[in-house]
Amino acid sequence: MRVLVYDCSAGISGDMNLAALIDLGADRDILERELSKLNVHGEWKLECRRAAQAGIHGMRVDVLAHEHGHSGHSHEHHHRTMADIKRIITESGLPDAVQKTALSIFSLLAEAEAHVHGTTPDQVHFHEVGAVDSIIDIVGAAICLDLLRADAVFTGPVELGGGRVTCQHGVMPVPAPATALLARHFQSTLNGTPHEATTPTGAAYIAAVAQPAPSPLSGRITASGYGIGHREGLPLPNILRVMLVETEEQDTATERLTELCANIDDMTPEQTAYLAEKLMEAGALDAWQESICMKKGRLAFKICALCLPEHADRVRTAFFRNSSTPGIRQYDACRHILRRECSTVQTRHGTVGVKTSFMNGRPHHRKAEFEDCKALAEATGLPLEECQMMGLFPHDDHDESRQDSL
Repeated sequence: MRVLVYDCSAGISGDMNLAALIDLGADRDILERELSKLNVHGEWKLECRRAAQAGIHGMRVDVLAHEHGHSGHSHEHHHRTMADIKRIITESGLPDAVQKTALSIFSLLAEAEAHVHGTTPDQVHFHEVGAVDSIIDIVGAAICLDLLRADAVFTGPVELGGGRVTCQHGVMPVPAPATALLARHFQSTLNGTPHEATTPTGAAYIAAVAQPAPSPLSGRITASGYGIGHREGLPLPNILRVMLVETEEQDTATERLTELCANIDDMTPEQTAYLAEKLMEAGALDAWQESICMKKGRLAFKICALCLPEHADRVRTAFFRNSSTPGIRQYDACRHILRRECSTVQTRHGTVGVKTSFMNGRPHHRKAEFEDCKALAEATGLPLEECQMMGLFPHDDHDESRQDSL
């Protein structure tokens, strides 16, 4: 299992993160080719060079931007909305996994900025983060993650820094308001250095992609990448380290989740079904209804949604917007997941995706993808169950041998 382990003991920013991932081994030529697919209405150049701090050598990255007639170098501001950012990413032709990662980072940023400025994520105007250099930092990091093929991303505590920072809205205390909100998603430390050690971009990246590093984490460090920042003479060297660790293959993994639920007795079954759909659209991993009996003997529904912690605000908003409930309960949850592999099998009537889970190093359960089997059934007129069996036993036409295989 390949995992990335972040050492954010000196903080994290967008440019340091991109630099560390390049230094770790992400192919720069492929990165620049993929980034060129972004239509950001301006010229930009990715400048990478070797640099050092405190005797540690690594990579330093600058995005030299020329946008709408004004040249810039990490101080170029262009105000874009979340809709603008989403359009730039979804119309780029980048792989779906890259788009999903980049949009999840920007979505968390939008939610934090909207909360700070008293507006909605769709209406918030990105300032520094809307500039070309920040877009390149975030989308570039998503591309690098895809290139490095890591199975998971872990982080230790993230240093936020101290003092004050000057931004578009004036002088702010560190951590900046948006960074402080995003820091709810991970463990952090404060005042380890008298400057802004973690930027909103860096905080959103960690919140979107990283999990707390397990203790202990055993494995073999196969590579290290160092992102060198631009600040000199600090108590903590302005360096971000990312390590690639090969761990032993494990059958199970744990994942932090959030469960949201409410008891509702004044909505129709059609309305609660629609609510479940909207919860899934908002980012819920699962949504379901339970029949309950409330006080005074009233039959009702308990509506539940399970989501990643960083999506809880969005799912909760959808819950309130599409239901009659005045209150929602929220719980921390932990999901244990068996290792799974996805494959495609060729049957005599077409292809079917199959998921296999493992326990004790051996295949434990196999399941044919329902939508693929449904498409086969509709195309051939065969029973759905027979198409599902074909997905599991593509080279077997006899019931007796199927039973033997089971």
